[in-house]
Amino acid sequence: MDRRGEGRQIDEIVTGLLLLVALAALAVMAAIALRTETVQPPRVVIPPPAYSLMLSQDRDSVHLKGPIDPGITAALEALLTGTPEVRALVLESNGGRIAEARGLIRLVREHRLAARVEGDCLSACALVFITAQDRALGSAGRLGFHSYALRSQTPLRLIDPAAEQRRDLDQMRAAGISAAFIDRVENTPPQEMWFPTRTELRTAGILPVVPAR
Repeated sequence: MDRRGEGRQIDEIVTGLLLLVALAALAVMAAIALRTETVQPPRVVIPPPAYSLMLSQDRDSVHLKGPIDPGITAALEALLTGTPEVRALVLESNGGRIAEARGLIRLVREHRLAARVEGDCLSACALVFITAQDRALGSAGRLGFHSYALRSQTPLRLIDPAAEQRRDLDQMRAAGISAAFIDRVENTPPQEMWFPTRTELRTAGILPVVPAR
């Protein structure tokens, strides 16, 4: 056989193989591109907040129910901005984040909201109630108090519960709450809950004194 003809055949075989490899690579790339276009990433579902803010029918009050969790201050602020006629905040909560409670206190003061409690208002919720100028406790209402503690222990002590509590006890003093009541709150262990009587609440200056008949 002519060596030149044999060489051409080899060149043709090599060229054909290279072409097949190139086509295979293009097919793989097309498959990857198709998969990228058709397969959607999993949808991230954000759970609804555990708290609720319900506007009364007469638009005069807002019922805050559930934990004082992150986001509740922003949600209440948005509601108050759109409903400036609101005059009262009805509180029903077992407590929550102190930082959010401080945000609620700011809104209560800025909008001069009265505070009412018809059920349980504990821990951070009770702090919000106390700092309102106009306070009312319904027949089934209860206020609960205890000292502060971190929800989780971490190696880095970035938050000092005692310092944070002193800051909020100063808020109670500024609201005219008696020193004896504040001492009782500070000395109630974090794992316990103190439910003061109405007489104790009146003596402390939290509820108005009922005039003698």
